[in-house]
Amino acid sequence: MKVGDLVKYKNIPPSGRPRPRSGMGMVFRIDKQYYGSNTAYKISQVQRGKVARPNMVDFIGVTADGIRDRVLVLWNGTDWEYSESDALEVLSEHA
Repeated sequence: MKVGDLVKYKNIPPSGRPRPRSGMGMVFRIDKQYYGSNTAYKISQVQRGKVARPNMVDFIGVTADGIRDRVLVLWNGTDWEYSESDALEVLSEHA
């Protein structure tokens, strides 16, 4: 994905959130590595009903979504919105 591409929201959102817009939009700005991380502190076993405390961290593991870009999109020529890169699908690429 790059500036000038024509995009739309993917049909099935990865986070399960409903999409606020439908239709097509044009990419105007991409902020690289804006959201997320590659690794996180994790706890391997916590019993149900017990409190998870910071001192219980066992290992550093890989996150599910990783690092994502923030994309500024102009929707239908009227509305500006920042979206996560994994929520958008490229329809046509700018040459």
